[in-house]
Amino acid sequence: MIEVIKNKYPYFPIIGLIGFLFFFVVATHLYPGGSVNDMASEGYSYFHNFICDLMSYSLPEGTANAARPIAIIGHLMLSFGMISFFYILPEIFVKQNRNTRIIRGLGMFSMVIFTFMFTDYHDIVVPIFSVLTVIALVPFFMELINYKNKGLKILAYICLILSILVFLSFETKIGFYYTPILQKITFVFDGIWVVWVSLLVAGKRQLTLSVA
Repeated sequence: MIEVIKNKYPYFPIIGLIGFLFFFVVATHLYPGGSVNDMASEGYSYFHNFICDLMSYSLPEGTANAARPIAIIGHLMLSFGMISFFYILPEIFVKQNRNTRIIRGLGMFSMVIFTFMFTDYHDIVVPIFSVLTVIALVPFFMELINYKNKGLKILAYICLILSILVFLSFETKIGFYYTPILQKITFVFDGIWVVWVSLLVAGKRQLTLSVA
């Protein structure tokens, strides 16, 4: 049983991602409307609304948000997927060392913090989990220098740059009008990265199993 879980674990991030996308789409249909860019808008806008808007207690004008329960389920699935992702991420490298242990430990911890994004402490959670994630990725990019898969390497850098831009825009409010759509573009690239890494690790574990 343990061996089965071990071999299937690389697929957990993908399962979490798919689960999130399903509940996200459902939640968008339940969201009454309103965004930081247009408080009077009806329904969910992929351009004007943040993903986290779906988990808000109420709309900007005070109306209760019917999408919140569904959105929270999706968020928890995404959190589960990302915790799993940082557990397997170091396995793309040939050698496991101090850097890979930092990536796994601090990365998983940052995603545990990310889980609390749906609470009243959202604005505190965002900078904390963002900073922790960046710190966890410093040793990752140190190891990535000698990584042979150029495609995955380039994608990782793109994800980092986009994530930093979203974070800076959210915190400084510079270009804030475009931040919601930039957030979703970043999520798409991050999602591709997660799936790619997960499949690489799954293939690597399967190869090890077949050789053994």
